[in-house]
Amino acid sequence: MKTTNIKNFAPTAVKNSGDAKEWAYCSYRGIERTKHDSKAYNVASDVEINEEKISIKASKFSLMSGKLCNGLTEFDDIWKLYETNVHSNKFVYITEDFTAYEMNISEFKTFVYRFCRTEKESKKNGGTTKIRCKTETKEMLEWFQVKA
Repeated sequence: MKTTNIKNFAPTAVKNSGDAKEWAYCSYRGIERTKHDSKAYNVASDVEINEEKISIKASKFSLMSGKLCNGLTEFDDIWKLYETNVHSNKFVYITEDFTAYEMNISEFKTFVYRFCRTEKESKKNGGTTKIRCKTETKEMLEWFQVKA
């Protein structure tokens, strides 16, 4: 696992924490961002640089939208669907202090199984089950420090 400290270069208009982390990572990698693009996990990645297909994650991220879970409700089943179909080959979790932890699929799976859970989406969004990460905790940060 690679660790990098990046700076918050997100425009002040970016209010969503996850979007801000994505902007900061793009700035760090020298990619000009004009807007945030929400892309389905199985079609594209948040950032693509040559052969790197990067999924950017931050506190309380959803692994994928519940409507893409095909009605599955069990954690293992949802993860298997994700792992089989994900477009990305690198996963970057960016902490609240803008430390980026770059993971391969195996490391990301370990992270997801340790710090994520299933939850229902709102009725407005269909009420389906999805995998969502917990709020960033001291335990999570310690885990990253040990793995890095």
